[in-house]
Amino acid sequence: MNEMIIIPLVHLLHDPSTSVQLAALGAICNVVVDFTTRKSTFIQCGGVKQLVQLSKSMDSTIRANAVRALRNFLFLADKSCKEGAFLELTASLLASLICDPEPFVQEQALALVRNLVDGCVNFIEYVFVEDGVILHAVGRQLQSAAKVEVGIQGMYVLSNVATGNEFHKEAVMHQVVPKAGNSNQSVIIKFLQSNDSRLRTAAVWAVVNLTFPSSPGAYDRVVKLRTAGIIPQIKNMVDDPCPDVKLRVKTALGQLDFW
Repeated sequence: MNEMIIIPLVHLLHDPSTSVQLAALGAICNVVVDFTTRKSTFIQCGGVKQLVQLSKSMDSTIRANAVRALRNFLFLADKSCKEGAFLELTASLLASLICDPEPFVQEQALALVRNLVDGCVNFIEYVFVEDGVILHAVGRQLQSAAKVEVGIQGMYVLSNVATGNEFHKEAVMHQVVPKAGNSNQSVIIKFLQSNDSRLRTAAVWAVVNLTFPSSPGAYDRVVKLRTAGIIPQIKNMVDDPCPDVKLRVKTALGQLDFW
């Protein structure tokens, strides 16, 4: 993919016709995921800036596809590309998109954040910018998600954050384990009991990352997860009908046996 293709596509994003913009967004969604050395070029020619502008569109279809293109752009992006994209996006805009009234926009925004924090532990810090506005938005959406896909992407955001340091893991715990005196059920239990195997898999992954035995605070987290009923629920899933869930459950229980 070279500049001869990238630049015309970016120009089409400025077209006054919604149908042309959507066609350009569709093409960009397909090509940016395969960008390697060209991601910086896409930023330099204004591609990310215009996608961010379109993510604020009053047209929900334009908005959703712009966020989807940004999501794909951030897939396996390097440090400089993520920094450049986040500078344009801002934490407050991402939080707003996560809480968008349209579920498909919510899903794409959460998937974008999932890609943003994936990889180097330093990337996780993005969700803590502006007093953790992004992380709090993720937590709120998980509590109220009406669409399975929103729950899946949100859970993978937390799962990725939980791969980080102790501060990161504890922040995830605050999102998934009800505080003392709160009678609400943990969102993880709700997802572990879901009929959708993808949601169950994502939830187990989060528990795996929270309880990695070499983590200094793992024991305390295991105690809290057990008290919240999460570990007993996982123990009931050893014969889950989905092979992927069953494998993750085995991994989780193997770690829990350490304690």
